[in-house]
Amino acid sequence: MPTPIELQARDGFTALLRRELALNDTRIRLIIRITGCTAIVLAIAMTFQIPLPAYIAYLVFLVSQEDAASTLISAVGGLVAVTLAVAASILLYVFDAAAPALRIPLLAASTLAGIFLARTSRLGPIAFLAGFILVLSQTLLDDVPSTEYVTHTVLWLWVVIAVPVGVAVLAHLLTGENPVALARKRAAQLMERVAAYIENPYSANPSHLRGELLSLGQLMNKAFLWNKKVKAFAQEDSRMIATLLEVLQIARYHPSSAPLASRRSLAISLRQSRRLFLQRRGITVDVANSESESTSAELDPSQAALRGALNELRDEASGKAPAVSATASPQQAVTNTLEQRAHMRFAFKVMCAVLASYATYTLLDWPGIRTAITTCFFVSLTTVGESVHKLTLRLSGAIIGGVIAGLCIVFVLPSLTDIGQLCLLIAAVSAFCAWISTSSETIAYGGMQIAFAFFLGVLQGYGPTEDLTVLRDRVVGIVIGNIWITIFFTTLWPISALDQARTKWTSAIGALGALLVTKDATAIGSMKADICKKIAEGSVLKARGMFEWRTTDRLASEARYVEQLASAVFVVLRLKENATSPIHDEEADRLASQRLMALSKGTRSDTYVGDVGRTPSTLLDQARQQLNEEIDHASRTI
Repeated sequence: MPTPIELQARDGFTALLRRELALNDTRIRLIIRITGCTAIVLAIAMTFQIPLPAYIAYLVFLVSQEDAASTLISAVGGLVAVTLAVAASILLYVFDAAAPALRIPLLAASTLAGIFLARTSRLGPIAFLAGFILVLSQTLLDDVPSTEYVTHTVLWLWVVIAVPVGVAVLAHLLTGENPVALARKRAAQLMERVAAYIENPYSANPSHLRGELLSLGQLMNKAFLWNKKVKAFAQEDSRMIATLLEVLQIARYHPSSAPLASRRSLAISLRQSRRLFLQRRGITVDVANSESESTSAELDPSQAALRGALNELRDEASGKAPAVSATASPQQAVTNTLEQRAHMRFAFKVMCAVLASYATYTLLDWPGIRTAITTCFFVSLTTVGESVHKLTLRLSGAIIGGVIAGLCIVFVLPSLTDIGQLCLLIAAVSAFCAWISTSSETIAYGGMQIAFAFFLGVLQGYGPTEDLTVLRDRVVGIVIGNIWITIFFTTLWPISALDQARTKWTSAIGALGALLVTKDATAIGSMKADICKKIAEGSVLKARGMFEWRTTDRLASEARYVEQLASAVFVVLRLKENATSPIHDEEADRLASQRLMALSKGTRSDTYVGDVGRTPSTLLDQARQQLNEEIDHASRTI
């Protein structure tokens, strides 16, 4: 039985920050664009005295994405959402402007509808933003001298959204990353990194590589929308990503005793696929120092399976692989009743937190802490662990941003004399915030909150301010919103991130059982990719489970066994596909499938016995034996 190489299961905090804050050319250009756009929209807001300058600056962070296509999609969605929200707000003013008692049920209905549609509709981001703006605009009625004033304020919201959206879109269209070029560049980089991992398994964390490969699929989908000509490569690219995910999964199972020459030969094969991938897309590649791969006989099942997967990848990269009809990954077309109920419960909890925050600042007669409502919308996530993780980022970001804003109000703003100097100050802090916010979702939200708290504290009007009261009130509002979200999400139908991680993994094990006996050859690639995605989602939820103050040691063992089960199944399937003998032991695969299905349902399967005294005669027989041994080990832990 092979002994897979296991990297450290947990990164230290210093290693985490070093990885998250590492810069590359794409990220540096994005930081520069965000910084420049923030300074430009602030100058426009101050010159023409547009209301809510803090929100104008912050919206640049919300709209700006890594590539031009994503930024354009976010911008169009934002404009549609604010248009719908402004029209609905003016309509609701007809009913609740003179009837405060009607305002609360309308706030509740708006929150419930916006959050529920955000989780169930294909236009989720638009529904979420429209619901948020609609609720925020209704709360303005409590603090205005007349309905005419609040109507003008709400109409200004469209301008508040349109200015940063327009500037950000223009900047990204002129200087932003082309999603097609970015996708090809990232694909080439990832293929090289996977090759380096095969050659030296201590060079990278395979879980991080898998996450980047899954993100690459999303980026390629945007590239197809940006340039219709590259749609000719759509199916080919999708199959290549699925094969790369399989290669990476099998490489995790490669035994530690594998000789360096064998690893180097496999890495050379992947690098040749990389060159073919780039050449097929019209990108010149230097092949002067290309190496030739070894063709020695494979002595290990995982090594043979990896060789077969790499050969298929090379055919895909060169365009020689036969075209197959696209097959969607197996999933439900319509959300079932249980999921609908979960989404409704989630919306109800957010609604309760919003109403509690509204009641808090209304009963205390403290309108300055209205940011509590904003917090309720943007902090809430499905599980307790995810919500507490985001709460931690929001609180730490609010504190850091508040401290920076306070220092600037006391020591910097009194010496500023014109808009240009203010823009330089905003640009300097924005660059720092953008550096953090362009990292992964692990800490990115913290950078967004530093920017939000800083802008709310410094940009209180159209001139320098020396008042710390507004800054204090807004930070207090963020804290109150977080408290209400925590109360409702930990008491009303709490959902544990650790339990959700187990659900993802058991679903992946059941899918592995179905994959082992599937007869649909065209669906195998998408099924493998879907399994890798479920395992990756489970790993993320396991990391969020650390914020639930529960031990994750047992879950780490379960995660390791799920990874090894996936690798073992992929090895068996690849060897079955490449077997020279036309007759396969389908009964052995059917029994292994049944054992996996039983394991996914929490039932311990029978211990594997096999043929006593019989040594496996082929690599495929060895792979089947190793799979059953992995199932035995997993059944004692999961």
